[in-house]
Amino acid sequence: MTSTAAEVIKADVQAQAEVEPELSYALEEHTRSGEASTAGGEAPDAGEQESAVPVVSWRSILLLSASHLSSSWSDRTLEFAVPLYLITLFPGTLLPSSLFGFLTTGASILLSNAVGNYVDHAPRLRAVRAFILTQKASNLAAYALLLVLFERLQGQAGRGLGSAGNAGVRALFVGVCLLGCILRLATVGMNVAIERDWVTTITTGSPASLTRLNAFLRRIDLLCKLLAPLFVSFLTLKSYQLSIMVLMAVSFVTMFFEFVWIQLVHNEFPVLAAEQAERLTAYAQRPRAPFWNMAAVGKTMQQMLVDWREFQRTPVFPTAVSISLLYLTTLAFDSTFLSYVVWRGYSNPLIAGMRGLCVVMGLLGTVIQPLLSRWIGNTRAASWSIWSEFLTLLPVLLSFFLSPAGYDDAGHVWNSALLFGGMALSRPGLWAFDLSQLQILQDKLRDHPRRNALTALQFSMQSIGDLAKYVLVMILSSPTEFRWTAVVSVGCVLAGCLVWTFAYARKERGHVLHLAHMAHILRSALRWVRLTHF
Repeated sequence: MTSTAAEVIKADVQAQAEVEPELSYALEEHTRSGEASTAGGEAPDAGEQESAVPVVSWRSILLLSASHLSSSWSDRTLEFAVPLYLITLFPGTLLPSSLFGFLTTGASILLSNAVGNYVDHAPRLRAVRAFILTQKASNLAAYALLLVLFERLQGQAGRGLGSAGNAGVRALFVGVCLLGCILRLATVGMNVAIERDWVTTITTGSPASLTRLNAFLRRIDLLCKLLAPLFVSFLTLKSYQLSIMVLMAVSFVTMFFEFVWIQLVHNEFPVLAAEQAERLTAYAQRPRAPFWNMAAVGKTMQQMLVDWREFQRTPVFPTAVSISLLYLTTLAFDSTFLSYVVWRGYSNPLIAGMRGLCVVMGLLGTVIQPLLSRWIGNTRAASWSIWSEFLTLLPVLLSFFLSPAGYDDAGHVWNSALLFGGMALSRPGLWAFDLSQLQILQDKLRDHPRRNALTALQFSMQSIGDLAKYVLVMILSSPTEFRWTAVVSVGCVLAGCLVWTFAYARKERGHVLHLAHMAHILRSALRWVRLTHF
Protein backbone atom coordinates (compact mmCIF):
# COMPACT_ATOMS: atom_id res chain seq x y z
CA MET A 1 0.00 0.00 0.00
CA THR A 2 2.86 2.40 0.86
CA SER A 3 4.67 1.78 -2.44
CA THR A 4 1.47 2.34 -4.39
CA ALA A 5 0.87 5.66 -2.65
CA ALA A 6 4.46 6.67 -3.36
CA GLU A 7 3.96 5.89 -7.04
CA VAL A 8 0.83 8.09 -7.11
CA ILE A 9 2.67 10.97 -5.46
CA LYS A 10 5.52 10.60 -7.97
CA ALA A 11 3.06 10.61 -10.87
CA ASP A 12 1.37 13.70 -9.45
CA VAL A 13 4.69 15.55 -9.27
CA GLN A 14 5.50 14.61 -12.86
CA ALA A 15 2.06 15.74 -14.08
CA GLN A 16 2.40 19.00 -12.20
CA ALA A 17 5.76 19.59 -13.83
CA GLU A 18 4.10 19.17 -17.23
CA VAL A 19 1.57 21.95 -16.57
CA GLU A 20 3.93 24.19 -14.61
CA PRO A 21 5.10 26.18 -17.67
CA GLU A 22 1.50 27.12 -18.43
CA LEU A 23 0.81 28.18 -14.85
CA SER A 24 3.95 30.35 -14.75
CA TYR A 25 3.23 32.08 -18.07
CA ALA A 26 2.24 35.39 -16.47
CA LEU A 27 5.38 35.45 -14.32
CA GLU A 28 7.61 34.79 -17.35
CA GLU A 29 5.86 37.54 -19.31
CA HIS A 30 6.42 39.96 -16.44
CA THR A 31 10.09 39.00 -16.25
CA ARG A 32 10.57 39.43 -20.02
CA SER A 33 8.90 42.85 -19.93
CA GLY A 34 11.21 43.92 -17.12
CA GLU A 35 14.24 42.72 -19.08
CA ALA A 36 13.04 44.50 -22.21
CA SER A 37 12.59 47.77 -20.38
CA THR A 38 16.26 47.75 -19.26
CA ALA A 39 17.76 46.26 -22.42
CA GLY A 40 20.34 48.43 -24.14
CA GLY A 41 21.22 50.42 -21.06
CA GLU A 42 21.72 50.37 -17.34
CA ALA A 43 18.79 49.58 -15.11
CA PRO A 44 17.41 52.63 -13.31
CA ASP A 45 18.09 52.81 -9.64
CA ALA A 46 15.36 52.70 -7.02
CA GLY A 47 15.16 56.48 -6.69
CA GLU A 48 14.63 56.97 -10.41
CA GLN A 49 11.93 54.30 -10.43
CA GLU A 50 10.10 55.97 -7.54
CA SER A 51 10.19 59.38 -9.22
CA ALA A 52 8.88 57.90 -12.47
CA VAL A 53 5.71 56.63 -10.79
CA PRO A 54 3.34 59.30 -9.44
CA VAL A 55 2.58 58.72 -5.78
CA VAL A 56 -1.16 58.93 -5.10
CA SER A 57 -1.36 60.19 -1.52
CA TRP A 58 -4.33 59.73 0.76
CA ARG A 59 -4.82 63.52 0.74
CA SER A 60 -5.17 63.46 -3.04
CA ILE A 61 -7.59 60.54 -2.88
CA LEU A 62 -9.72 62.34 -0.29
CA LEU A 63 -9.83 65.55 -2.32
CA LEU A 64 -10.76 63.72 -5.51
CA SER A 65 -13.29 61.61 -3.60
CA ALA A 66 -14.90 64.74 -2.11
CA SER A 67 -15.32 66.27 -5.55
CA HIS A 68 -16.70 63.01 -6.97
CA LEU A 69 -19.05 62.64 -4.00
CA SER A 70 -20.55 66.07 -4.63
CA SER A 71 -20.95 65.45 -8.36
CA SER A 72 -22.38 61.95 -7.93
CA TRP A 73 -24.74 63.10 -5.18
CA SER A 74 -26.20 65.82 -7.41
CA ASP A 75 -26.66 63.36 -10.26
CA ARG A 76 -28.25 60.62 -8.14
CA THR A 77 -30.62 62.97 -6.30
CA LEU A 78 -31.96 64.46 -9.54
CA GLU A 79 -32.09 61.02 -11.17
CA PHE A 80 -34.45 59.86 -8.40
CA ALA A 81 -36.25 63.15 -7.68
CA VAL A 82 -37.38 64.17 -11.18
CA PRO A 83 -39.34 60.96 -11.97
CA LEU A 84 -40.82 61.11 -8.46
CA TYR A 85 -41.94 64.71 -8.95
CA LEU A 86 -43.30 63.97 -12.44
CA ILE A 87 -45.34 61.02 -11.17
CA THR A 88 -46.77 63.29 -8.45
CA LEU A 89 -47.54 66.12 -10.89
CA PHE A 90 -49.05 63.80 -13.52
CA PRO A 91 -50.94 61.14 -11.54
CA GLY A 92 -52.38 58.21 -13.39
CA THR A 93 -49.79 58.11 -16.18
CA LEU A 94 -46.13 57.12 -16.51
CA LEU A 95 -45.75 58.89 -19.85
CA PRO A 96 -43.95 62.05 -18.57
CA SER A 97 -41.38 60.12 -16.53
CA SER A 98 -40.88 57.67 -19.42
CA LEU A 99 -40.38 60.53 -21.89
CA PHE A 100 -37.85 62.13 -19.54
CA GLY A 101 -35.85 58.90 -19.31
CA PHE A 102 -36.12 58.24 -23.05
CA LEU A 103 -34.93 61.74 -24.07
CA THR A 104 -32.03 61.95 -21.62
CA THR A 105 -30.83 58.50 -22.67
CA GLY A 106 -31.10 59.44 -26.35
CA ALA A 107 -29.02 62.56 -25.76
CA SER A 108 -26.31 60.43 -24.16
CA ILE A 109 -26.29 58.07 -27.17
CA LEU A 110 -25.97 60.84 -29.73
CA LEU A 111 -23.65 63.31 -28.01
CA SER A 112 -21.35 61.38 -25.64
CA ASN A 113 -18.68 61.19 -28.35
CA ALA A 114 -18.79 64.98 -28.79
CA VAL A 115 -18.34 65.38 -25.04
CA GLY A 116 -15.32 63.04 -25.16
CA ASN A 117 -13.85 65.07 -28.02
CA TYR A 118 -14.15 68.20 -25.91
CA VAL A 119 -12.31 66.49 -23.04
CA ASP A 120 -9.52 65.49 -25.46
CA HIS A 121 -9.05 69.02 -26.82
CA ALA A 122 -9.79 71.36 -23.91
CA PRO A 123 -7.44 72.20 -21.01
CA ARG A 124 -8.17 69.72 -18.24
CA LEU A 125 -9.08 72.10 -15.43
CA ARG A 126 -11.18 74.32 -17.68
CA ALA A 127 -13.11 71.33 -19.01
CA VAL A 128 -13.95 69.95 -15.56
CA ARG A 129 -15.00 73.38 -14.30
CA ALA A 130 -17.23 73.79 -17.35
CA PHE A 131 -18.89 70.45 -16.57
CA ILE A 132 -19.33 71.40 -12.89
CA LEU A 133 -20.94 74.72 -13.82
CA THR A 134 -23.17 73.07 -16.44
CA GLN A 135 -24.23 70.31 -14.06
CA LYS A 136 -25.12 72.65 -11.22
CA ALA A 137 -26.80 75.26 -13.43
CA SER A 138 -28.98 72.65 -15.15
CA ASN A 139 -29.78 71.18 -11.73
CA LEU A 140 -30.89 74.53 -10.36
CA ALA A 141 -32.91 75.43 -13.46
CA ALA A 142 -34.69 72.06 -13.60
CA TYR A 143 -35.61 72.28 -9.91
CA ALA A 144 -36.83 75.85 -10.43
CA LEU A 145 -39.17 74.76 -13.26
CA LEU A 146 -40.50 71.90 -11.15
CA LEU A 147 -41.10 74.32 -8.28
CA VAL A 148 -43.15 76.54 -10.58
CA LEU A 149 -45.18 73.51 -11.64
CA PHE A 150 -45.91 72.61 -8.02
CA GLU A 151 -46.64 76.16 -6.87
CA ARG A 152 -48.61 77.52 -9.82
CA LEU A 153 -49.73 74.77 -12.18
CA GLN A 154 -50.17 71.56 -10.20
CA GLY A 155 -53.92 71.52 -10.79
CA GLN A 156 -53.50 71.99 -14.56
CA ALA A 157 -50.71 69.36 -14.67
CA GLY A 158 -53.22 66.78 -13.46
CA ARG A 159 -54.93 67.00 -16.86
CA GLY A 160 -51.80 65.58 -18.52
CA LEU A 161 -49.73 66.62 -21.52
CA GLY A 162 -52.38 66.00 -24.19
CA SER A 163 -54.67 68.44 -25.94
CA ALA A 164 -56.74 68.81 -22.77
CA GLY A 165 -53.69 69.93 -20.84
CA ASN A 166 -52.26 73.39 -20.23
CA ALA A 167 -49.79 74.89 -22.72
CA GLY A 168 -47.70 76.34 -19.91
CA VAL A 169 -47.42 72.90 -18.31
CA ARG A 170 -46.23 71.41 -21.59
CA ALA A 171 -43.65 74.19 -22.05
CA LEU A 172 -42.27 73.72 -18.55
CA PHE A 173 -42.13 69.94 -19.01
CA VAL A 174 -40.16 70.40 -22.27
CA GLY A 175 -37.78 72.67 -20.37
CA VAL A 176 -37.27 70.06 -17.65
CA CYS A 177 -36.51 67.43 -20.31
CA LEU A 178 -34.00 69.67 -22.10
CA LEU A 179 -32.25 70.49 -18.84
CA GLY A 180 -32.20 66.78 -18.00
CA CYS A 181 -30.42 66.11 -21.31
CA ILE A 182 -27.86 68.83 -20.56
CA LEU A 183 -27.32 67.42 -17.07
CA ARG A 184 -26.86 63.90 -18.46
CA LEU A 185 -24.17 65.11 -20.88
CA ALA A 186 -22.44 67.12 -18.14
CA THR A 187 -22.38 63.98 -15.98
CA VAL A 188 -20.91 61.98 -18.87
CA GLY A 189 -18.27 64.71 -19.25
CA MET A 190 -17.39 64.54 -15.55
CA ASN A 191 -17.09 60.76 -15.68
CA VAL A 192 -14.91 60.81 -18.80
CA ALA A 193 -12.71 63.64 -17.54
CA ILE A 194 -12.19 62.40 -13.97
CA GLU A 195 -12.61 58.60 -14.04
CA ARG A 196 -11.12 57.98 -17.48
CA ASP A 197 -8.67 60.83 -18.09
CA TRP A 198 -7.40 62.25 -14.79
CA VAL A 199 -7.28 58.93 -12.92
CA THR A 200 -5.51 57.21 -15.82
CA THR A 201 -2.90 59.97 -16.05
CA ILE A 202 -2.11 60.38 -12.35
CA THR A 203 -1.71 56.61 -11.82
CA THR A 204 0.51 55.99 -14.86
CA GLY A 205 3.00 53.25 -13.99
CA SER A 206 1.14 52.17 -10.86
CA PRO A 207 -1.57 49.55 -11.50
CA ALA A 208 -2.16 49.19 -7.75
CA SER A 209 -2.94 52.90 -7.42
CA LEU A 210 -5.24 52.71 -10.45
CA THR A 211 -7.17 49.79 -8.92
CA ARG A 212 -7.43 51.51 -5.54
CA LEU A 213 -8.62 54.82 -6.98
CA ASN A 214 -11.17 53.17 -9.28
CA ALA A 215 -12.57 51.21 -6.33
CA PHE A 216 -12.84 54.34 -4.18
CA LEU A 217 -14.78 56.25 -6.82
CA ARG A 218 -17.11 53.33 -7.51
CA ARG A 219 -17.87 52.92 -3.80
CA ILE A 220 -18.81 56.58 -3.61
CA ASP A 221 -21.16 56.18 -6.55
CA LEU A 222 -22.82 53.15 -4.97
CA LEU A 223 -23.26 54.92 -1.63
CA CYS A 224 -24.88 57.87 -3.39
CA LYS A 225 -27.13 55.45 -5.26
CA LEU A 226 -28.29 54.09 -1.89
CA LEU A 227 -28.49 57.25 0.21
CA ALA A 228 -29.68 59.90 -2.28
CA PRO A 229 -33.16 58.31 -2.77
CA LEU A 230 -33.53 57.99 1.01
CA PHE A 231 -32.57 61.66 1.42
CA VAL A 232 -35.09 62.80 -1.21
CA SER A 233 -37.82 60.58 0.26
CA PHE A 234 -37.18 62.03 3.71
CA LEU A 235 -37.46 65.59 2.37
CA THR A 236 -40.75 64.87 0.63
CA LEU A 237 -42.38 63.80 3.91
CA LYS A 238 -42.91 67.48 4.74
CA SER A 239 -43.74 68.80 1.26
CA TYR A 240 -42.51 68.50 -2.31
CA GLN A 241 -41.90 72.24 -2.53
CA LEU A 242 -39.65 72.19 0.54
CA SER A 243 -37.69 69.22 -0.83
CA ILE A 244 -37.08 71.06 -4.11
CA MET A 245 -35.81 74.18 -2.31
CA VAL A 246 -33.45 72.12 -0.15
CA LEU A 247 -32.06 70.31 -3.21
CA MET A 248 -31.55 73.66 -4.95
CA ALA A 249 -29.64 74.98 -1.94
CA VAL A 250 -27.43 71.87 -1.83
CA SER A 251 -26.59 72.17 -5.54
CA PHE A 252 -25.77 75.87 -5.20
CA VAL A 253 -23.47 75.46 -2.20
CA THR A 254 -21.64 72.35 -3.46
CA MET A 255 -20.82 74.08 -6.75
CA PHE A 256 -18.33 76.37 -5.00
CA PHE A 257 -16.81 73.54 -2.99
CA GLU A 258 -16.30 71.48 -6.15
CA PHE A 259 -14.46 74.38 -7.80
CA VAL A 260 -12.05 74.53 -4.86
CA TRP A 261 -11.58 70.77 -4.52
CA ILE A 262 -10.88 70.20 -8.20
CA GLN A 263 -8.31 73.02 -8.19
CA LEU A 264 -6.52 71.42 -5.25
CA VAL A 265 -6.49 68.01 -6.97
CA HIS A 266 -5.10 69.57 -10.15
CA ASN A 267 -2.34 71.26 -8.16
CA GLU A 268 -1.45 67.96 -6.45
CA PHE A 269 -0.39 66.37 -9.75
CA PRO A 270 1.89 68.38 -12.07
CA VAL A 271 1.74 65.43 -14.50
CA LEU A 272 -1.79 66.53 -15.45
CA ALA A 273 -0.53 69.86 -16.79
CA ALA A 274 2.64 68.38 -18.35
CA GLU A 275 0.84 65.64 -20.29
CA GLN A 276 -1.89 68.10 -21.26
CA ALA A 277 0.64 70.50 -22.83
CA GLU A 278 1.88 67.80 -25.22
CA ARG A 279 -1.67 66.85 -26.19
CA LEU A 280 -2.85 70.41 -26.80
CA THR A 281 0.25 71.19 -28.87
CA ALA A 282 -0.48 68.26 -31.16
CA TYR A 283 -4.12 69.29 -31.43
CA ALA A 284 -3.26 72.92 -32.26
CA GLN A 285 -1.42 71.77 -35.39
CA ARG A 286 -4.55 70.16 -36.83
CA PRO A 287 -6.89 72.16 -39.13
CA ARG A 288 -10.04 73.26 -37.38
CA ALA A 289 -13.47 73.75 -38.94
CA PRO A 290 -15.66 76.75 -38.03
CA PHE A 291 -18.45 76.16 -35.53
CA TRP A 292 -22.20 76.53 -35.99
CA ASN A 293 -22.57 75.81 -39.70
CA MET A 294 -23.52 72.78 -41.76
CA ALA A 295 -19.91 72.08 -42.70
CA ALA A 296 -18.95 71.87 -39.03
CA VAL A 297 -21.90 69.58 -38.27
CA GLY A 298 -20.96 67.32 -41.18
CA LYS A 299 -17.33 67.22 -40.03
CA THR A 300 -18.46 66.35 -36.51
CA MET A 301 -20.59 63.48 -37.79
CA GLN A 302 -17.74 62.27 -39.98
CA GLN A 303 -15.36 62.35 -37.02
CA MET A 304 -17.88 60.38 -34.95
CA LEU A 305 -17.98 57.65 -37.59
CA VAL A 306 -14.17 57.62 -37.69
CA ASP A 307 -14.10 57.24 -33.92
CA TRP A 308 -16.59 54.36 -34.03
CA ARG A 309 -14.48 52.53 -36.61
CA GLU A 310 -11.34 53.20 -34.60
CA PHE A 311 -12.99 51.96 -31.40
CA GLN A 312 -14.16 48.78 -33.12
CA ARG A 313 -10.57 48.04 -34.15
CA THR A 314 -9.22 48.33 -30.62
CA PRO A 315 -8.76 45.10 -28.63
CA VAL A 316 -11.03 46.41 -25.84
CA PHE A 317 -14.12 46.88 -28.02
CA PRO A 318 -15.50 43.42 -27.08
CA THR A 319 -15.23 44.39 -23.40
CA ALA A 320 -17.36 47.48 -24.07
CA VAL A 321 -19.92 45.31 -25.88
CA SER A 322 -20.06 42.85 -22.99
CA ILE A 323 -20.61 45.47 -20.29
CA SER A 324 -23.14 47.33 -22.46
CA LEU A 325 -25.21 44.16 -22.74
CA LEU A 326 -25.51 44.17 -18.95
CA TYR A 327 -27.35 47.49 -19.17
CA LEU A 328 -30.26 45.90 -21.02
CA THR A 329 -31.83 44.60 -17.86
CA THR A 330 -34.99 45.04 -15.85
CA LEU A 331 -33.44 43.14 -12.92
CA ALA A 332 -32.20 46.25 -11.12
CA PHE A 333 -33.86 48.52 -8.59
CA ASP A 334 -34.98 51.13 -11.10
CA SER A 335 -38.48 52.52 -11.66
CA THR A 336 -39.51 49.54 -13.83
CA PHE A 337 -38.56 46.85 -11.32
CA LEU A 338 -39.93 48.90 -8.40
CA SER A 339 -43.29 49.22 -10.17
CA TYR A 340 -43.37 45.44 -10.65
CA VAL A 341 -42.57 44.51 -7.04
CA VAL A 342 -45.11 47.05 -5.78
CA TRP A 343 -47.68 45.41 -8.07
CA ARG A 344 -46.67 42.04 -6.61
CA GLY A 345 -47.68 43.41 -3.20
CA TYR A 346 -44.33 43.70 -1.43
CA SER A 347 -44.25 46.31 1.34
CA ASN A 348 -42.23 49.49 1.05
CA PRO A 349 -39.96 48.65 4.03
CA LEU A 350 -39.12 45.27 2.47
CA ILE A 351 -38.38 46.86 -0.91
CA ALA A 352 -36.19 49.51 0.71
CA GLY A 353 -34.36 46.87 2.72
CA MET A 354 -33.70 44.67 -0.31
CA ARG A 355 -32.48 47.67 -2.29
CA GLY A 356 -30.09 48.54 0.52
CA LEU A 357 -28.88 44.93 0.68
CA CYS A 358 -28.11 44.96 -3.05
CA VAL A 359 -26.09 48.15 -2.70
CA VAL A 360 -24.13 46.71 0.24
CA MET A 361 -23.39 43.59 -1.81
CA GLY A 362 -22.26 45.84 -4.65
CA LEU A 363 -19.86 47.57 -2.26
CA LEU A 364 -18.57 44.11 -1.34
CA GLY A 365 -17.79 43.60 -5.02
CA THR A 366 -15.60 46.72 -5.01
CA VAL A 367 -13.66 45.21 -2.10
CA ILE A 368 -13.32 41.78 -3.73
CA GLN A 369 -12.18 43.06 -7.13
CA PRO A 370 -8.80 44.55 -6.05
CA LEU A 371 -8.00 41.32 -4.21
CA LEU A 372 -8.94 39.18 -7.21
CA SER A 373 -7.00 41.45 -9.54
CA ARG A 374 -3.81 41.08 -7.50
CA TRP A 375 -4.29 37.34 -7.17
CA ILE A 376 -5.22 36.25 -10.70
CA GLY A 377 -5.03 39.39 -12.87
CA ASN A 378 -7.72 41.66 -14.30
CA THR A 379 -8.76 39.42 -17.19
CA ARG A 380 -9.43 36.33 -15.11
CA ALA A 381 -10.98 38.44 -12.33
CA ALA A 382 -13.43 39.88 -14.85
CA SER A 383 -14.20 36.39 -16.22
CA TRP A 384 -14.95 35.02 -12.78
CA SER A 385 -17.06 38.06 -11.93
CA ILE A 386 -19.31 38.17 -14.99
CA TRP A 387 -19.95 34.42 -14.94
CA SER A 388 -20.77 34.57 -11.23
CA GLU A 389 -23.33 37.28 -12.02
CA PHE A 390 -24.98 35.06 -14.63
CA LEU A 391 -25.09 31.99 -12.37
CA THR A 392 -26.58 33.91 -9.43
CA LEU A 393 -29.28 35.40 -11.67
CA LEU A 394 -30.60 31.94 -12.61
CA PRO A 395 -32.55 31.61 -9.32
CA VAL A 396 -34.00 35.07 -9.97
CA LEU A 397 -35.22 33.92 -13.37
CA LEU A 398 -36.65 30.76 -11.81
CA SER A 399 -38.65 32.83 -9.30
CA PHE A 400 -40.73 34.40 -12.10
CA PHE A 401 -41.95 30.98 -13.19
CA LEU A 402 -42.84 29.71 -9.73
CA SER A 403 -46.46 30.59 -8.99
CA PRO A 404 -46.39 33.05 -6.08
CA ALA A 405 -48.94 32.16 -3.46
CA GLY A 406 -50.20 34.24 -0.54
CA TYR A 407 -47.88 35.98 1.89
CA ASP A 408 -48.39 33.39 4.58
CA ASP A 409 -47.56 30.54 2.24
CA ALA A 410 -44.09 29.03 2.42
CA GLY A 411 -43.97 28.90 -1.36
CA HIS A 412 -44.13 32.67 -1.49
CA VAL A 413 -41.29 32.92 1.02
CA TRP A 414 -39.09 30.73 -1.15
CA ASN A 415 -40.14 32.70 -4.22
CA SER A 416 -39.13 35.96 -2.55
CA ALA A 417 -35.86 34.43 -1.37
CA LEU A 418 -35.01 33.37 -4.93
CA LEU A 419 -35.92 36.79 -6.33
CA PHE A 420 -34.23 39.12 -3.86
CA GLY A 421 -31.51 36.72 -2.72
CA GLY A 422 -30.37 36.03 -6.28
CA MET A 423 -30.33 39.72 -7.12
CA ALA A 424 -28.25 40.49 -4.02
CA LEU A 425 -25.78 37.68 -4.78
CA SER A 426 -25.36 38.92 -8.35
CA ARG A 427 -24.25 42.42 -7.28
CA PRO A 428 -20.65 41.56 -6.24
CA GLY A 429 -20.03 39.95 -9.63
CA LEU A 430 -21.61 42.88 -11.48
CA TRP A 431 -19.55 45.60 -9.81
CA ALA A 432 -16.33 43.57 -9.71
CA PHE A 433 -16.68 43.06 -13.46
CA ASP A 434 -17.42 46.77 -13.91
CA LEU A 435 -14.18 47.72 -12.14
CA SER A 436 -12.09 45.13 -13.99
CA GLN A 437 -13.43 46.21 -17.39
CA LEU A 438 -12.81 49.87 -16.52
CA GLN A 439 -9.17 49.23 -15.61
CA ILE A 440 -8.60 47.16 -18.75
CA LEU A 441 -10.08 50.00 -20.83
CA GLN A 442 -7.86 52.54 -19.08
CA ASP A 443 -4.72 50.43 -19.55
CA LYS A 444 -5.30 49.57 -23.21
CA LEU A 445 -6.17 53.13 -24.30
CA ARG A 446 -3.72 54.92 -22.01
CA ASP A 447 -1.49 56.12 -24.86
CA HIS A 448 -4.17 56.61 -27.51
CA PRO A 449 -4.29 60.27 -28.69
CA ARG A 450 -8.11 60.25 -28.67
CA ARG A 451 -8.69 58.03 -25.67
CA ASN A 452 -11.43 60.21 -24.15
CA ALA A 453 -13.43 60.35 -27.37
CA LEU A 454 -13.21 56.56 -27.63
CA THR A 455 -14.04 55.84 -23.99
CA ALA A 456 -17.02 58.20 -24.26
CA LEU A 457 -18.39 55.86 -26.93
CA GLN A 458 -18.76 53.21 -24.23
CA PHE A 459 -21.23 55.55 -22.48
CA SER A 460 -23.15 55.71 -25.78
CA MET A 461 -23.20 51.91 -25.96
CA GLN A 462 -24.40 51.63 -22.38
CA SER A 463 -27.12 54.19 -23.09
CA ILE A 464 -28.22 52.10 -26.07
CA GLY A 465 -28.72 49.22 -23.64
CA ASP A 466 -30.77 51.51 -21.38
CA LEU A 467 -32.85 52.69 -24.33
CA ALA A 468 -33.47 49.12 -25.47
CA LYS A 469 -34.72 48.36 -21.96
CA TYR A 470 -37.27 51.18 -22.20
CA VAL A 471 -38.45 49.87 -25.57
CA LEU A 472 -38.68 46.33 -24.18
CA VAL A 473 -40.83 47.50 -21.27
CA MET A 474 -43.04 49.51 -23.61
CA ILE A 475 -43.67 46.35 -25.64
CA LEU A 476 -44.18 44.12 -22.60
CA SER A 477 -45.88 46.74 -20.46
CA SER A 478 -48.22 44.49 -18.46
CA PRO A 479 -46.92 43.38 -15.03
CA THR A 480 -47.98 39.83 -15.94
CA GLU A 481 -45.51 39.97 -18.85
CA PHE A 482 -42.58 41.16 -16.71
CA ARG A 483 -41.22 37.61 -16.53
CA TRP A 484 -40.37 37.77 -20.24
CA THR A 485 -38.35 40.95 -19.72
CA ALA A 486 -36.46 38.99 -17.05
CA VAL A 487 -35.76 36.25 -19.60
CA VAL A 488 -34.37 38.84 -22.02
CA SER A 489 -32.31 40.41 -19.23
CA VAL A 490 -30.66 37.14 -18.17
CA GLY A 491 -30.14 36.27 -21.85
CA CYS A 492 -28.26 39.56 -22.33
CA VAL A 493 -26.05 38.76 -19.33
CA LEU A 494 -25.28 35.37 -20.89
CA ALA A 495 -24.50 37.09 -24.19
CA GLY A 496 -22.16 39.46 -22.33
CA CYS A 497 -20.43 36.45 -20.73
CA LEU A 498 -19.91 34.78 -24.11
CA VAL A 499 -18.65 37.97 -25.80
CA TRP A 500 -16.22 38.59 -22.96
CA THR A 501 -14.97 35.00 -22.83
CA PHE A 502 -14.54 34.23 -26.51
CA ALA A 503 -13.99 37.67 -28.09
CA TYR A 504 -11.58 39.07 -25.48
CA ALA A 505 -10.41 36.76 -22.68
CA ARG A 506 -9.58 33.86 -25.00
CA LYS A 507 -7.48 36.12 -27.23
CA GLU A 508 -5.69 37.65 -24.25
CA ARG A 509 -4.91 34.40 -22.47
CA GLY A 510 -4.74 32.00 -25.42
CA HIS A 511 -7.33 29.65 -23.90
CA VAL A 512 -10.60 29.65 -22.01
CA LEU A 513 -9.78 27.04 -19.38
CA HIS A 514 -6.58 25.40 -18.08
CA LEU A 515 -7.56 22.03 -19.55
CA ALA A 516 -4.23 20.39 -18.75
CA HIS A 517 -4.40 21.55 -15.14
CA MET A 518 -8.04 20.44 -14.82
CA ALA A 519 -7.20 17.03 -16.30
CA HIS A 520 -4.35 16.65 -13.82
CA ILE A 521 -6.67 17.43 -10.89
CA LEU A 522 -9.25 14.96 -12.17
CA ARG A 523 -6.65 12.20 -12.59
CA SER A 524 -5.35 12.81 -9.08
CA ALA A 525 -8.86 12.67 -7.64
CA LEU A 526 -9.59 9.39 -9.42
CA ARG A 527 -6.35 7.86 -8.13
CA TRP A 528 -7.17 8.97 -4.60
CA VAL A 529 -10.66 7.44 -4.83
CA ARG A 530 -9.21 4.18 -6.17
CA LEU A 531 -6.61 3.94 -3.41
CA THR A 532 -8.88 4.82 -0.51
CA HIS A 533 -12.04 2.96 -1.53
CA PHE A 534 -10.79 -0.02 -3.53
